[in-house]
Formats: sequence, C-alpha cells, structure tokens
Amino acid sequence: MYIDVRRLTTTPEGWSVAISQLVRVVKGLGQVDAVSGGELADLFFSIPVALKMGLPHVAIRKEAKSYGTGGRLVGEVRRGSRFAHVADLVTSGTSSLDWVSVIRAAGGVVRDYVVVFDRNQGGREALEAEGVDVHALLTLDEDFLSFASGAGGFAWPEAEAVKKYLADPEAWSHDFLTRNPSFLTNRIQAEGGKITRSDGLEVLTKGYPELIPEIGWFVENRLKEIGLDEALVRRGARKDL
Repeated sequence: MYIDVRRLTTTPEGWSVAISQLVRVVKGLGQVDAVSGGELADLFFSIPVALKMGLPHVAIRKEAKSYGTGGRLVGEVRRGSRFAHVADLVTSGTSSLDWVSVIRAAGGVVRDYVVVFDRNQGGREALEAEGVDVHALLTLDEDFLSFASGAGGFAWPEAEAVKKYLADPEAWSHDFLTRNPSFLTNRIQAEGGKITRSDGLEVLTKGYPELIPEIGWFVENRLKEIGLDEALVRRGARKDL
C-alpha cells in the first residue's frame, strides 16, 4: 500500500480541514509547549499546526548536517518542554521512534504523536511501548475501507485484499510473492554490469529468505539474463542457487 497524505496540499479545502482537526487534537492534550515534525512529509502538517497555535516549531532532519546550524534539529528544544509530534502518517514506527528519540535526547518530553493517517502496521504499538500515545484522524481498518469503497476510493476487491493483508501481513506477502515472482525481478535493474536498483533482491534475501527454495530459481534465471547471476550469492542468499 502506498499512501501519500501530502496530496492533501493540492486541495486547500482538504488541507485546511486536516490542519484544523490536528489543531483540535493537539489542543485536547493539555499543556503543549512546542510542536515537532520530521523531514520531510511531517512538515507539511506540523508547521501549519504550530503556526495556527502560536507555538514554537522544531524540525528534525533525517541526517545531521555539518554546516549551518548543524545537527539534526532545526529549532530550539528547551529542557523539560512538552512536545506534540505532528506527522503525516505512522506505519511500522521505525521513523516515528527515531523522531521521538531525537527530541528526548535533546531534553524535550514527547508523550503524544498526532497523525493524519495510521496505516495500522504496528507503529501505534511500537510507540505506545515507549510511552507515546498515538492520536490519528484516520486509521486503516475495516470501517475506513468500507467508507472508502463506498466513496469510490477503492474497488471492493482491492479493499478485500487490504483486509487480508492487515489480518496477516506475513501470510499475505508469502502468497503474493509466490504467485508473482516477477514482482521481484521487475525491481532489479542493471547498468554497466552493476545492479542499480536492487530492492527486489533485498525483499527475497533479507525479507523472505525462506522463499528462496521456491522462487529463487526464477530470480536467478532473470539475473542470468542480465549477466548478474552471482548477485544472489553476493547479497547473502544460499550458495546452492
């Protein structure tokens, strides 16, 4: 699933509604001293929220800079100040936990993570385990899928597929990859004898190595066609391929 909440910014009415609802949620949290947002997508929402509430804003970079203000923070974190982190969405929680840890390491307090969309892929649980409550305007669940299907946002078969994925992501992924090995090979590109895009290999060798005996032969044949038949071995797959 690919969800780009930033598309809301192309319709000012929808963007305005989202910002207003985020502001309503943040106001309901009690004392909030500042708002933070992570680079880049969060900033489409965190900055307008901070501006409308008259609160300081701190942006968190993905990587530290060695020039200008340096570091990963753009803005001041006062020790003990309470932050509401505002984001476009939460998925597995990896990036979310990183944003929270950066603010906490600088002395700030983060107990609330306010998002437009919760993809319902474990991020809420990961954040709650670290003492952070997630407040989402929308959550990818059966109610949302039923509404989206009725509004024309989904064809019903697509909604049913998403339901099955949410119920058991591992089982759904195994089934999909087994039935569609070309999904992996279509994501492998070569240029000048080197792999320039290798996420298909990463999925197989790092994400689902147990599928190598079943579909590894298909991927290997494709690699032979483009002259990279040793790539699976180099990527950590079983050598008997």
